[in-house]
Amino acid sequence: MRQTLFRRPQLSKTAIIFPASFWMAMNINAINLGLVFYASNHFQATPTQIGILYGVYNLCYMLACLLFKKVLQRVQAQSCVIIATCGLACGLVGIYLSPSLGPAYFFQAICGLSTALFWPPLMGWLTEGYEGSRLGRITGLYNLCWSSGAIIGPLLAGLLGSGDSARPLRYCIAAHAFLLVFLWFGNRRQANAPSVQLPPGTRPATPAAPPATANAPRGQQTTMRYPCWLGGLCAWATAGMVLNIYPIFAKGELDLTEPAIGTLLFVRALAMTGAMSMLGFVKHWHFNFTQLIGGHLLLALAVLGLGFSENMTVTMILLAACGILAGHAYSNSMFHGVSGCPDRTFRMAIHEVVLATGAVIGSVLSGQIYQHLGSATLFVCTALFMLPAIAGDIIWHRTQKH
Repeated sequence: MRQTLFRRPQLSKTAIIFPASFWMAMNINAINLGLVFYASNHFQATPTQIGILYGVYNLCYMLACLLFKKVLQRVQAQSCVIIATCGLACGLVGIYLSPSLGPAYFFQAICGLSTALFWPPLMGWLTEGYEGSRLGRITGLYNLCWSSGAIIGPLLAGLLGSGDSARPLRYCIAAHAFLLVFLWFGNRRQANAPSVQLPPGTRPATPAAPPATANAPRGQQTTMRYPCWLGGLCAWATAGMVLNIYPIFAKGELDLTEPAIGTLLFVRALAMTGAMSMLGFVKHWHFNFTQLIGGHLLLALAVLGLGFSENMTVTMILLAACGILAGHAYSNSMFHGVSGCPDRTFRMAIHEVVLATGAVIGSVLSGQIYQHLGSATLFVCTALFMLPAIAGDIIWHRTQKH
């Protein structure tokens, strides 16, 4: 009698990447807000110390993205994301068991180093083989997945943190363990899958003078990535304030509860998700200078408005605007960073370094400003974070004309 062998179905890379990006983004955003409450209640941390705690994570993440270049080139993306998930779980356990803030900084650094082995390999693996409108669509779907997790994360942390500030931390440890199991099984089923080949006609070209117009040929790199990276850095500096210092301001001066703060950040994340997903399917905006400078200017105005708003509805609208415009800056940085580049993982690492640098600047400086100069100066200075991006847009545009 012939024995029939059961063959497990192979998984496509998107079947692994999209769920993993959703789950990881949900965990990270839940722990970001959860750590604000946990550090404040458990360690009695000041706003400056909370800003530094978040800054340590992003600083280590930023440095690791640059220092791990050879590792990212030699180790498979599937293995990198599994190692990263293990490191994040261990770091969170360490923070949970830390008796004081000092050891928590160390374990937060481990979390930052581990995250550098997750996002750049995952994003480089995803975008391999795509250019032009196809690149826009695949990044739009990816942005929809991870930002959907970013929507749920703050809301979940706000609900879990009510009454017990350690509960979001315990949840995230368990959620990372679940993700680790998923990635391990996904890697086993995807290990023998054929490598992704570039579609015909999409191999990067190397023009002498890359154009920056709406008719730019597919596969060519453009200089527009430079103002887009600067805009992403400045936009994430404002996000560092909104995600880490604004909850302290809202709780202390607006008398909002943890669930209410989580709801506000949920609305911001929801708006950011909608913006990034829509922009991924609209191809005409990519090389338009007006949308670039307009988005940066509107983000500065929206952040400034937060400092004057005491009404819940107005605050929700302004935070939604901040989310939309942060998603706009993110999409520009991601698209123009990898467009036409053969080394997608390294370009994604640069993209992540840019965002992490902005988050470090925003969280640390905002914590210092709020603690020493008060809330009025906080929002004015945060709005001024966007000035370099606006100036960079103008300089780049004039350079292109000549």
